[in-house]
Amino acid sequence: MSIQQLENMQIGEKDAAPDNITDSGITVRAVIVGLVAIIPGVFWGVYGDVVSQTDLTSMSLMMPPVLILMALLLINGLLRKVKPAWVLSRTELITIYAMLTVSVILSGMGMLQFLCTTLGAVPHYRSLGWENYLNMVPPTILPTLSAIDGFYKGNSPIPWSAWTSPILLWSGFLFSMLFCMLCINTILRKQWVERERLTFPIVQLPLEMTEPRTSFFKNKLMWLGFLIAMSLETLNSLNFLFPSVPYVQLKARDLQPYFTTHPWNAIGYFPTTFYPLAIGLGFVLAADVSFSCWFFYILTKLEFVFAAAIGWKAGPGNVLSAPPYLAQQSAGAFFGIVVMVVYLARKHLREVFTKAFRADSDLDSSQEPMSYKMAVGGLLGGFAVMVAFCMYVGMSPLVAVAYLAIYLMFATTITRLRAEAGPAWTMGPGLDAMDSLVQPLGTGLFSQRNLVSLAYFHWFSIEMRCCPMPVQLESMKMAQVVRQRQRIMVIIVLIAIVAGIAVGFWACLAVWYKFGAGTAKVEPWRTHMGRVPFDRVTAYINNPTKADVSGIMAMAFGAGFTFLLSYLRTRFFWWPFHPAGYVLANTGTMYWLWCPFLIAWLCKVLIIRYGGIKGYRIALPFFLGLVLGDYITSSLWALAGSILGIHMYRCFPC
Repeated sequence: MSIQQLENMQIGEKDAAPDNITDSGITVRAVIVGLVAIIPGVFWGVYGDVVSQTDLTSMSLMMPPVLILMALLLINGLLRKVKPAWVLSRTELITIYAMLTVSVILSGMGMLQFLCTTLGAVPHYRSLGWENYLNMVPPTILPTLSAIDGFYKGNSPIPWSAWTSPILLWSGFLFSMLFCMLCINTILRKQWVERERLTFPIVQLPLEMTEPRTSFFKNKLMWLGFLIAMSLETLNSLNFLFPSVPYVQLKARDLQPYFTTHPWNAIGYFPTTFYPLAIGLGFVLAADVSFSCWFFYILTKLEFVFAAAIGWKAGPGNVLSAPPYLAQQSAGAFFGIVVMVVYLARKHLREVFTKAFRADSDLDSSQEPMSYKMAVGGLLGGFAVMVAFCMYVGMSPLVAVAYLAIYLMFATTITRLRAEAGPAWTMGPGLDAMDSLVQPLGTGLFSQRNLVSLAYFHWFSIEMRCCPMPVQLESMKMAQVVRQRQRIMVIIVLIAIVAGIAVGFWACLAVWYKFGAGTAKVEPWRTHMGRVPFDRVTAYINNPTKADVSGIMAMAFGAGFTFLLSYLRTRFFWWPFHPAGYVLANTGTMYWLWCPFLIAWLCKVLIIRYGGIKGYRIALPFFLGLVLGDYITSSLWALAGSILGIHMYRCFPC
């Protein structure tokens, strides 16, 4: 029996869900605990990212939700001895965890953190010649100019009256976007969760932690993995504070300097890493996924070598792409995943839209997060609201529709990649949604007002590690596993989203008005990312480009190759190359993950080959222990840094 067959048996046994779904586990106290936990979870996420500089929210498994879940499990252990009636059930714990994930992520990089610095960038840097940009957008979307100095200098109270209008307007836009994502997830949930039975590696740890019928926390191999990860990260954290303590090389070591001769010196940044959490998550993946991830990453390095060997240069004309066109390939691959998703789900989508527009359809959507009619209608309505707001800011209708559609397609792709490949972090394509729209067509095709308006909407597409769409679907997956009604879960998710937006704005403004976005007291990259869209637009305006024919061809190749890999997997069971590997390898995701995935793949293949599925099940707690130990230890050191107000060792690179 092949490795893939054994893995499919394991997935089928683990994910088989009984028909009798119940909502008995949801209680008012769980929702209240979740809402209360959102406040410290969101604030710590922002404070840790901006002040302590420990990157708490950029991971697929965010530190605040994992640490709070662990704290609740410890409290549960105490309550069992003194007040058993107060013990939180598994469904309550998963509910709280889901509320934390969908709320904390909204204040991560690429979301409210970037929105706040984007809104302050033009007024603060208007001496760069950006004064005219202020006249191209309605003043209601920006804080009043008098509120900007305190934002960048710090030690100032939050001028809420100056921020009221932009907070309300942008909150409405963000909620509409999140609701569109929720509708897309509703439409695709049955296909991905029940028919294709994707593995959802990211939810395996919280599900194992909260499963009362297993011996996860009594498993000696789990604690061995936990202690190994804890020891390594503790040693490195102590080394950061006390350099005399030995350091273990877990973070990136670039191999490029070892390639000194032509054409190998064109290989580019080529780091090796040994993150315990990445090795643990890689072990959970299907072997063909982990293999494809590191294989295609090595292939991208060889593409650079090949381009240098044959002297391949960029084509004529003022374009922004160059061989081997990895950024363009990655954008095309993201589109290719969407095409693949539609192709594989074509029968299901036909049933969904029939149910949405015809009352005589036999398709039952009573167990879905919302009716298919509401999901389709909500998607169209929410998208219309987003387009209307873009037009209010100054974007033309066609540009608004194209930009938002591209972003939602990219978000759908990241959701699929998280559900199928579960990397420790997932980055967007080398060309983000704005560049995927502007660069292939040429900047000269867009008016200045359209470009400036696009810059104000660049905050959610320029960095997609905190894309909120995957955590919504993962909440639905966890609801299925704990036999919770999907419609109860979606209501809780919506409540958490509203709370997350409100607390997120407060946390971001509180941190920056206290410490100053332009001071040395905060991590400068997030401040810089607020001005990046306007730097890019200024370059577009001052140096117009033509249509990028070579870039378009590379995007078409990326899309076509991704679909070909997907098609071959459906035709040949033995086909070893997974499209997710090609997509991820052409983004920044695999820089720091290819080596851990190679180690995890090798371990999994050897264990299954010589120990079968029984050997895999015995070993799994050890690798989950690596993940848990890495997260808990890193979270505790980050929390200590936040409490003490000092910089701490960044256990992860992103």
